[in-house]
Amino acid sequence: MILAGELHVGPMQPAGRLIGANPIAALTNRGERVAVVSMWDVAWSTHGAGRAVLVWVGGDESIRLLTPHEHLGSWLGQTFNRHFPEFEGLPEIAAPIGCRITEWLIQPDRARLDVVASDGLRVTTSISRPVQTRPGYAHTFQLGDVPWMLTNLLTFCADAVIMVGGKPVEGNPTITQDGPFTRSTAFIATHETWIRHSAAESTTS
Repeated sequence: MILAGELHVGPMQPAGRLIGANPIAALTNRGERVAVVSMWDVAWSTHGAGRAVLVWVGGDESIRLLTPHEHLGSWLGQTFNRHFPEFEGLPEIAAPIGCRITEWLIQPDRARLDVVASDGLRVTTSISRPVQTRPGYAHTFQLGDVPWMLTNLLTFCADAVIMVGGKPVEGNPTITQDGPFTRSTAFIATHETWIRHSAAESTTS
């Protein structure tokens, strides 16, 4: 049995960086992306544990980053979200601002958050009505110039609501079918592990 602190990563092995959950809801209206929310709940990472919310609504000049954990939130935004396809083409991620979390729920079949930023802005999001659940795996998930390994449990959902400043965004998740696989732009990713490939491994792969 390996005890905490006994596991060492060799030069040819990938290095673990994050374990947690990351539900995302991206809404469209008439084929146009109108809002995105990413909900991070990090159980362990090289930058600590904690929670963060990234939110963008059409017309915003930046992606808002709300978190009680500034260092962790900045790392999540710059390392992961800015490379995610849901955020492709959007403005830069703003500097993190503090928030008060009044509701936070992540389960395999539903997710909900309600946070109030230090400037008073309230963000509420819910993801529900699963249409398909399956394990996710990518040996090489490219984040910028860095290759990562990703594993998680994905639950794709039919319903998602995003409210910013008390106003609901008019839009819905986009659901597609590819053979037996159903996908949605609103999904709940749990049991998520990100492993950064070492430089030695990436150059020999």
